[in-house]
Amino acid sequence: MAKNTSSSAFRKIDVDQYNEDNFKEDDADQASSGMIVPDEGEINSLLNQGRNIDALKTVLQNAPLMCKNQQVKDNALNLTLRVLLSIKSSQIDAAIESLDDPELCDVLMKYIYRGFEIPSEGSSGHLLTWHEKVFAKGGVGSIVRVLSDSARA
Repeated sequence: MAKNTSSSAFRKIDVDQYNEDNFKEDDADQASSGMIVPDEGEINSLLNQGRNIDALKTVLQNAPLMCKNQQVKDNALNLTLRVLLSIKSSQIDAAIESLDDPELCDVLMKYIYRGFEIPSEGSSGHLLTWHEKVFAKGGVGSIVRVLSDSARA
């Protein structure tokens, strides 16, 4: 026979919180979550001043990779593609050499692959040039890290 059948200890867990109808995605905006996103005004001013390499560094350092909001990621992608396409082919080597952190090369490679997903007039050839130069610096490891990483750009 059961000892204490009137025990209510099992009722302390709220099982309704795990119901899929009550599930809420953590969709907090960037200010409340402390997430860093590229500042479009700062990037535009750097591009207008002709400081394209500084704009590239800034946009890559502030990439919202861990963000779950797709709109924020798409805005960052469009901004990064604008920076990449504004850098002339003759300046690509200098831009890549200025990236000190190897993780920035991986972030750049993520944006290059995302840029291939949404081709525009003349962007594919320019992105292929970027891919070639980043591959020369990062090697096969950069491609493997980008393709195996769950945090998409």
